[in-house]
Amino acid sequence: MRAELPDYESCSNLSLLDNGLRHVSFELRQESPSFFRVGRECHLVLLRAMVEALRGSANLDIVGRSKDKHRVVWYRLGDGPWQEIRKEAVPGCREAWRYSAPKVIPAPTPPRSAKERIFDDYLLGFYELLAKVQADFFMIRQYGACAAQLSDSDLGCLEWLHERVRNEFEHFVPKSYAVEVQSLLSGSFVALHLSHFLLFESGAALLLQCPNGLKDRLRRLVSALDRFATQA
Repeated sequence: MRAELPDYESCSNLSLLDNGLRHVSFELRQESPSFFRVGRECHLVLLRAMVEALRGSANLDIVGRSKDKHRVVWYRLGDGPWQEIRKEAVPGCREAWRYSAPKVIPAPTPPRSAKERIFDDYLLGFYELLAKVQADFFMIRQYGACAAQLSDSDLGCLEWLHERVRNEFEHFVPKSYAVEVQSLLSGSFVALHLSHFLLFESGAALLLQCPNGLKDRLRRLVSALDRFATQA
């Protein structure tokens, strides 16, 4: 007899992240793993890890619909000078970007058009979150956390994973489609390696209700993907 089903099932960002890791673990144990599915799940794990690192206690840095195409941010830390960071292109990438190094500026006067409606139920896009976790401003104010240091090559891997795997998976039109296994492994590795940093090394995430074994599971999968990449 099947056990009686509960009336409700609860979930959280971390429980869904952990569930994604279990899917990756299951797939890698198969005789013929689908590395495309592994890549899709690793992308989603990274998205949830970035959200966890940036969310703080009020979700201010993970929601909204910015109309500022230049992504200009003015700020000051304590009594320090005003500084500016803005959207900066990444060599070799068409969509991924990062914030520039801080530049000291005079006290700014925001234009009237800078005031925007806050969409507090709309999660920011993948590339915006990816840029924020690399910026000291967004990470350091989260409990003095460390920003992620990603090379242009790493960003290229994540852009490829987002465009060629996640987007294809979500918006697949029946056709003949093939992707390189080595690229899938590289992108998946970078995604999980960055996820581990954001959750357990950066100091940004407050894992108050962390699923049992999540840290070890993530660490093991990073090592497993590294081994698969060496064998490919």
